[in-house]
Amino acid sequence: MRVGLAPPNYARWFDGATVAEVCRHAEEAGFDSLWFGDHVAIPQDQADVFGNAYLDVFPLLGHVAALTERVRLGTNVLVAPYRNPVVTAKEVATVDRLSDGRVVLGVGVGHVRGEFEALGVPFDERGRRTDEYLRAMRALWEQDVASYEGEWVRFRDLCPLTRPVQQPLPVLIGGDGPRSMRRALEHDAGWAPGQGTIEQLAAKVAQLRTLAAEVGKPCPTIVARWLVHPVEDGAPRPPIPHRGELRRPRLEKAEAREQLARIAELGVSELIVDIPARHETYHRNIDLIAEHVLAG
Repeated sequence: MRVGLAPPNYARWFDGATVAEVCRHAEEAGFDSLWFGDHVAIPQDQADVFGNAYLDVFPLLGHVAALTERVRLGTNVLVAPYRNPVVTAKEVATVDRLSDGRVVLGVGVGHVRGEFEALGVPFDERGRRTDEYLRAMRALWEQDVASYEGEWVRFRDLCPLTRPVQQPLPVLIGGDGPRSMRRALEHDAGWAPGQGTIEQLAAKVAQLRTLAAEVGKPCPTIVARWLVHPVEDGAPRPPIPHRGELRRPRLEKAEAREQLARIAELGVSELIVDIPARHETYHRNIDLIAEHVLAG
């Protein structure tokens, strides 16, 4: 099972200098991949959960591609309905070219209604738009002269100009419910479930396998997210006051390895580690994960 890291592009301290420090440190520590989230504008009443800043994912991926050599670069997840798919397809292909084929595109339908309203995108159309946008982007990635006819996207005999190194470019579908699982199967994509306990993940994986068997397809690749606060063995564990941190257990080395083994047994291909986004402790937590998890 590969292990990735989700650096906090949603935190104000994650600026140019710290992007370089964190991403290089993660690569040197042995992480296999780096994953970044996507929001354009967050309603004020939800800012304490989503973060106080969001670096745009495509300039960030290009920057990180230049800072690193080995790690794969992913979105977990890009909200597909927010952007014109012709433009998105070119941005993804450009980063894949610049990184020599290291991009993994995780997409989701989105769920913050206020963000959709700010962008003028109908909230209730987000699922169907995501499906159509994915099909249109596939055409642009895989054809020298591409055509597509849909409800919202139409083009004929279009030269994409930039195509990804990877053919096919790896895509993940983010989400928890059966619709996201079916979407992954329909698009021959991987699946990236939301955050939750190991027991919840096990139930979701079982449901995914059942749905795959029903349609006669192999189970999609599973890329799961693991919220964890690594701690030194014997360190105190005071109460966690912040509501955005309530689902992040504090784990010593043996506890972290036990959870990691349980997740691997579920057939997860890659685990994205999400550690607390505190500037003063972030590098130490990278080292603790390297000791707790990557060292085996």
